[in-house]
Amino acid sequence: MLGNDENVARALFAPKMIYNGELQTEAFKLRETISEKYISVVRTTMPSWKADIMNIPQGKNRKLYGYALMNVGDIRKASFNNVVYEVKECDNSFLKSHAGIFITVAGESLIGGRRMNTITDQASQDFILLLIQRRLVEIARKGLHEMKQ
Repeated sequence: MLGNDENVARALFAPKMIYNGELQTEAFKLRETISEKYISVVRTTMPSWKADIMNIPQGKNRKLYGYALMNVGDIRKASFNNVVYEVKECDNSFLKSHAGIFITVAGESLIGGRRMNTITDQASQDFILLLIQRRLVEIARKGLHEMKQ
């Protein structure tokens, strides 16, 4: 587990995550296509963190904009009601500094594209997911950095 004083960085790609210089909630959405279990970040205490960001694959519709520097303690403090944010190391041979933001709702792990069993109403689920993303956007906005390639 990472310490509260540690910082992580979320790689940001245009146009989905950043549009006209504005951070979008899409930057903190768990992807359905891969049943994503956490939001990928890199640990800034690792010497390779900026190189790791630069090595994340880009494509025609996915250009690296930069990163959002986020404090682990702030992420954990963003927890509300039954929603808990946790930041942990994640093994990844491609990205040495890899970590993840894991989110649970009433003890149930969020997984991209999977409905929550703890909240049966779809409108309520959509609202909670948007709140979860907005909390992370608020933290990330403070540490937005553009990278020149």
